[in-house]
Amino acid sequence: MHVARRFSILAFFFTISLCAGLSLSRRKLGELLMQNSILSILISRTKVLAATDEFQSAGYGVEEYTNSIVASRDTNISPKEVYDTILKLQKKGGTRALDVGAGAGVSTQVLWELGYRDIDALDWSGEAWRENVENKGYCPPTVHFYELDDERFLKQWKSSGAEKYDVVAFNFAVNPNKALLFCKEVVKDNGILLAPINAQTDYWMKQTYKLLDSKGNILWSANDVGAWSVQFQPDVTQDTCQGIWCSQFNGFTKLKEN
Repeated sequence: MHVARRFSILAFFFTISLCAGLSLSRRKLGELLMQNSILSILISRTKVLAATDEFQSAGYGVEEYTNSIVASRDTNISPKEVYDTILKLQKKGGTRALDVGAGAGVSTQVLWELGYRDIDALDWSGEAWRENVENKGYCPPTVHFYELDDERFLKQWKSSGAEKYDVVAFNFAVNPNKALLFCKEVVKDNGILLAPINAQTDYWMKQTYKLLDSKGNILWSANDVGAWSVQFQPDVTQDTCQGIWCSQFNGFTKLKEN
């Protein structure tokens, strides 16, 4: 018998026995029985909440194929091809994931649905996360959001001595050297990293989607995903960043090296 149900039944008979022993009035007996009914309802609702304790972003389901809202400033939602690609990642054991450039948390939810439960998500701006996850969605206690760019996060992660990740997913364009750095620094020996990597260093107009192992070896790559020619917003931490996503337009301040 389920623990909650058994507890409810025991509480019911305890109430009856108590009432009989104290010779309580019919009215008082009714009040106590009502309290027991409320207790049963609360137990039932707790069971339902526990069963639906899933990560949820309000932005999930809003994404569209090759749409003009590509990582927009308002929603931080990429084309659906991005999430389709993440969904193809084969989980090889482990539950720890790093979502870099999480935006509205859609990529975080995709990682959650793949079975990753210990997730660190980060973005230099937390506006989209607060709107879509904290205010309109749900974030389980095993998912942690950091309002940091990847350089600041990496510095903080190193000093904390935290565990490496089974999978790392970038949601913005990066230069090859950054992809290799993260492979070697934060990816477990049997882990993987997915990133849109510039075809040429500092050329932000075209990327190749690449799946890398912890040593930076290419496991899979694609210049196009479906009808979408892979192109992401540029890495805001780079001095060569061009366009509205960059510091001169959005107020981002780069980490100063000591």
